[in-house]
Amino acid sequence: MRNAALAILLALGACAAQDNAVPPVPPLAGQGTGSPAYNAIEGAATAFANPAVLAGRPADAAVAVSRLEWEAVAIPADRSFFNFSTITGPSVTAARYEVRQALGIAQDARPVVVMNAMETAATALSAGNTQAARAALPAPTFAPDTLERLASLPRLAQANQATQKARRDIEFGRDEDRDER
Repeated sequence: MRNAALAILLALGACAAQDNAVPPVPPLAGQGTGSPAYNAIEGAATAFANPAVLAGRPADAAVAVSRLEWEAVAIPADRSFFNFSTITGPSVTAARYEVRQALGIAQDARPVVVMNAMETAATALSAGNTQAARAALPAPTFAPDTLERLASLPRLAQANQATQKARRDIEFGRDEDRDER
């Protein structure tokens, strides 16, 4: 009995550790000419700076959401972002909240679930398969009209500000260091 309890505790600990692990940059989110992390941060900043460019392009909007979801997990937790400002992590987390609210995505959804769903939907949309894209965004995690909302992504001030901050940090380092010079 004691061995069974110990095994359960170890298994739960492993699940918790995996849940807190930073996932790799999703494939579509990481596409570009730089490193996958740089491409994700740069791409999200570009998308949320001018969402009107994404109007009628839900596949591209889905990739932008995937990028932001990854940033919201990676920046606060991954030590490779040690040179980012202390406010960047909380800013992208707040941006994720704002984007989820606008798109009808459950606030308690696991980020990896949202990233995978957005990447699957983007792939399906790029192939012209709207039905598969809709199936990739199931309730209750996604609202019935999430796909339509992706096609007309509104201007989201927090997402714009946070992704621009992450872009500056990855290019120039944190503000705190620049201000001391």
